[in-house]
Amino acid sequence: MTALLKAAPSQPGQPRFSGHLMAGEILHIWLRPVDPTQQSRIQIRGPDGTDKLLSGPPSDDFQLVAQVISNTGNFDFTVNDAESHVSLCYAFHPDSVLKSGIRILFTSPQTQANDKLYKLHYSPPFGWMNDPNGLIEAAGRTHFFYQHYPHSQRWNTMHWGHGVSDNLVDWIDLPVFLFPRSELLANNSRTGGAFSGSAIPNGEGGLRIFHTDHEDGRLPTLEWQMTATTSDFISASASTPVMDQCPPLPGFGRDLRDPFVFKGPDGVWKMVLGGADNTAALVLLYETHDPTAASGWEFSGILHREPLPRAVPAECPCVLPLDGEGQGLFALIFGLIGHQTPILGRLNPSFALVGRFDGKRFEEVARRELDFIGDYYAFQGFSYQSRPVGFAWAANWATIGRSRDFPSAASFARRLVWEKNQLHMPPVETVGELRAAKLAENPSALVSGLTLPNGLAEIRIELDGEGPFQLTFAHADGPLTLSYEDETLDLSLPQARQRVRSTQQGVKTPMPEYISVYVDVGLLEIFVDGGRLCGTKRLDSEMPVTSVQFIGAQNLLSGAQVWQLRPRAGK
Repeated sequence: MTALLKAAPSQPGQPRFSGHLMAGEILHIWLRPVDPTQQSRIQIRGPDGTDKLLSGPPSDDFQLVAQVISNTGNFDFTVNDAESHVSLCYAFHPDSVLKSGIRILFTSPQTQANDKLYKLHYSPPFGWMNDPNGLIEAAGRTHFFYQHYPHSQRWNTMHWGHGVSDNLVDWIDLPVFLFPRSELLANNSRTGGAFSGSAIPNGEGGLRIFHTDHEDGRLPTLEWQMTATTSDFISASASTPVMDQCPPLPGFGRDLRDPFVFKGPDGVWKMVLGGADNTAALVLLYETHDPTAASGWEFSGILHREPLPRAVPAECPCVLPLDGEGQGLFALIFGLIGHQTPILGRLNPSFALVGRFDGKRFEEVARRELDFIGDYYAFQGFSYQSRPVGFAWAANWATIGRSRDFPSAASFARRLVWEKNQLHMPPVETVGELRAAKLAENPSALVSGLTLPNGLAEIRIELDGEGPFQLTFAHADGPLTLSYEDETLDLSLPQARQRVRSTQQGVKTPMPEYISVYVDVGLLEIFVDGGRLCGTKRLDSEMPVTSVQFIGAQNLLSGAQVWQLRPRAGK
């Protein structure tokens, strides 16, 4: 990805930005008129000195204007601020974009990514992100779609962003993939967009996409399910309705969202959706015998009912078959938006239920919370190299202020491993490809305190015996401390004490045997005993962790290894 070109002074007739383009590249320019009843305009001057005027539709929001470049050379782009605003411009060649990605030519200050944050974790090249969508391995790559608003760091009318990876840690950014209905962009009083969903293979190559459409105030339902297809992996067909009726259940609410489509153990296409009635969060099951999964969806029943003191909808459900020791078992995973756990007080928790699924009914045999800290929401799983793997949004709606920018990232990919009658969620092995240099390989270095040169590190400690300990991370805002005492593992940090809505981080657990901590700028991920417990914490700061120190009884720390990590490719 090329460096951003800085904006020129915003006077009529002067170029706003410039860039070198190649013949055959496609430009995506996002424009908004100052007067929403008029068209937007941008002037492009080519290398031969000729001018071309591109225009966008009347709109309250930025909309895409595309242009194919016919000759190679330097281009100037001019916008009259009294008439139009430009948010974003990038270029790509359709024949090579899956390997080389987009080239960003311009972003406005409102949409420009914060390059100080998330050096290890996937984050969008511009704008806002939340839920992972459409995770799938296709044509030798993992496709990662996500909820996206391209034009600011704040939630707004939903699009789908898109990245691809060969190893789940290094990423290539692709063009914005899925768009909301144009009438939602044309009128800011209508709230909605292309919400969360999933993807399946579509014939010979290509994908079929499923997603929720949403519009506040729509009757009889706010939400309905849509489908679209792609043959080139970079652009989608127009979305069409695939299901717009609520299930015939007494007391069912108005939420019906986040279609996850998969092939059931009976060989039939299944779809799970989140919703609620007046007593419980619900995971709903639909099925179709259409081999393309494009039509014929019928309600099959309630797959899971989660009784709650206050009815809130289940969100982002997914069903994954387990492998290894868990062969024959399935994981049913969902989040509870608006729920607070009664003991630890965590807001918006996510759960994994492990059980038996015959294509119609799910019989729970075990459960766990996905994350003991909670900045881990909207998990979506898929089959990666024939093993169950998934990502989540590394944030929590409990700490988001709609009136302030909130740059965020995705978690590392986690495996789902059934071991000794427990579901473990360790990071995928390819995270090890981020290791750049070994900083320490014995306990004494951590006991003395160890500097982390670029604030990017993997820390592994091995513990022998019982007793309290602390792993303390130095940070400009104050120390972050992972501690174990009185059978409780806890993460404390200054931000958590200052935020009224932040929740308790501690969890009762046996003495850990080993812990791995991944330190990024703005994000920590903690894995206890190979993912028996996992903790994710977003740090509301651009400052890196500078050092780490272990504090505990002599000989409690039996082993320690620390690696400096390189930034992921594409960052």
